[in-house]
Order: sequence, then C-alpha cells, then structure tokens
Amino acid sequence: MEFFASAPCKAILFGEHYVVYGAPALAVPIEPRNRVKFSSSGEAGIALRSALGRAHIAPSFSFSGEARLAQFAAVAREACGKKPLPSCTAEFMPSWSLKGVGISSSLGAAFAAGLLTLMKKKPSARKIFLSAQAGDIVAHEGKASGIDARAVAYGKPIIFQRKFSPPAYLARSAKFSLPAGCSLLLIDTFKGKKDSTAAMLAAFALSFGISSLPASAPEEKRKEVQSEFAPILKAALAAKTAQELGKAMDDNHILLRMRRVSSQGIDSAVSSALFAGAYGAKLTGGGGNGGAALALCDSAQSQQISRAISDSTGFACHMVSIAKEGAKMD
Repeated sequence: MEFFASAPCKAILFGEHYVVYGAPALAVPIEPRNRVKFSSSGEAGIALRSALGRAHIAPSFSFSGEARLAQFAAVAREACGKKPLPSCTAEFMPSWSLKGVGISSSLGAAFAAGLLTLMKKKPSARKIFLSAQAGDIVAHEGKASGIDARAVAYGKPIIFQRKFSPPAYLARSAKFSLPAGCSLLLIDTFKGKKDSTAAMLAAFALSFGISSLPASAPEEKRKEVQSEFAPILKAALAAKTAQELGKAMDDNHILLRMRRVSSQGIDSAVSSALFAGAYGAKLTGGGGNGGAALALCDSAQSQQISRAISDSTGFACHMVSIAKEGAKMD
C-alpha cells in the first residue's frame, strides 16, 4: 500500500492583527501544497516520520516520540471517532519551511484526509477541518482560532471574524480572486532572527494604548481598531483591477507599519517589490523581524520581479497561487 494526500497552506491577505480585535480578515488558501505519504506498516498503530523526528500513535491513541508531532494524535482521534485506528506509516512532506503559512494545519488536514480514506469514510471538508483544528488546538496550546484549519480544509478564500459577546469565531466564503494575469510572491525575510507572534501582538496593542487581552479590552478600543481597518477590506473586496488591489495592499501595509508590527527587513522587501514593478505589497502574518511579505505581480513579470527582490535584499521569494481545492487525495 502506498498513496498520498495533500493540502494547501494559507496566507492572510488582509487583516492580520486587526482580526484579533474583531475586524474581519481575508484569508486565502495557497499553493504549493504539502503532502503526506501513507504506506504499510508492520506494527500496530501509526508510525509518524518527519524531518522533525519520529513518533508513534498507539491503537489507544496514546502518543510517544518527538513532541512536536503530538498534534497528529489529536488529528487521528478526531478523524477516527469511534472507529479503530488504522495501522500505517505516515511520512510528512512539507513544501515549505516558512512560518506563518499554516504548515502544521496543512499537514494535519492532509493527514486527516488520508486516515479517513483508509477507514473508508468520506473525507468531507467539514470532517477534515474538525480534525485539523483538533491538532491545531494541541499545537497552539488551546489558542487556535480555526482560520488556518478552515482555509486549508475547504480550499476557498474566507472572511474570518472574531466575536466577543458571546465569544465565537465566524467564517464565511468570500467572493475573491486575483485580477486576471496576476500572481503572488511570498517573500521570506528570515535571516536567523525571528520576533515572536506574541511580541508583535503586544506591540500592536500598545500602539492603540491597549494593555489588556483583546477580550478584556474596552469595547470602544476594539471599535477603534476595527474602524481603522474597515476601509481597507472594503476596497480590497471591491477591487476590479490589479492597480486597485495593489493600492489596498499598500494602504494595509502603511497601517501595519504605523502600528509597529513591520520591520526593517519587511519594509525593505515591500520597497524592493514595488521598485521592481509589483502592483502592491504588504506584510503577511505576524510581522516583525524574520517575517514575510506578499507582493502582487503581473504573472508574466513575476520571475523578473522575484529575481530583482532577491538580488537587492538577499531574501528568498516563493511564487504562490491561490488554491482551487482544499485537502484531498492525490
């Protein structure tokens, strides 16, 4: 027995940091895809193989081995439900090493799709989402919002929003696509130093004078955060041309830089992309030192723009596309 399952990654195109305080954000599934290879195993349970190390999920769902793979035991438990755990070897084959694009969620979704197939259960997007989300809750110590798991499981652009009273995370499909003839470049500014997401969240909050957790912040402060970002998302969703979408990206980056979550490296990547001919560019994800940026390019010029950015900054560039499918069997 040998087969593969795969899932896209995700990028937040608009709304990072603002989404924490209740503003809607636009997330898109992106390719290249990550894959999980399934093969026969001579032992009971699931043998996990990864560049991070090795681990094992017993038929009782108990976990042993490399701690960074523990989330996949939670994925397996949710995927199996009341059915027994199938025996196999699962080898994780990520296409990325970049943080902030939902790699763990993507691999969890692909793992779930493969397990459901092994059990002869329909790998529905909802079941894959629930399974990947169970893994993310473990990986992120109970703080997973669901934005990653939903984007990679369903494979569609989504509007994601946090509600506070009562607490909830809402998601809906977004009617969004890149303008014709356009593609995205993902620019990785990591060169050995990476600011934590927690540090960037704190910097963003401090720029608004917020010293408490988002749920405890005064309602007027949350509304201030939301109202600052609202025109950006409205413009992005209404954009018909590359120039209009690019301007929305530029405007979003200006706000994020003003709110102290960009970095010299990200600003350099954005400036280099625009100088090389990109329609627009902005940070994506948590930001800070070692963070990433997205640039909107004419597809015919993307390789030229990528080389120009790398030559001027030394940063690695990855050509990405918006995925048309979520987690699935290959």
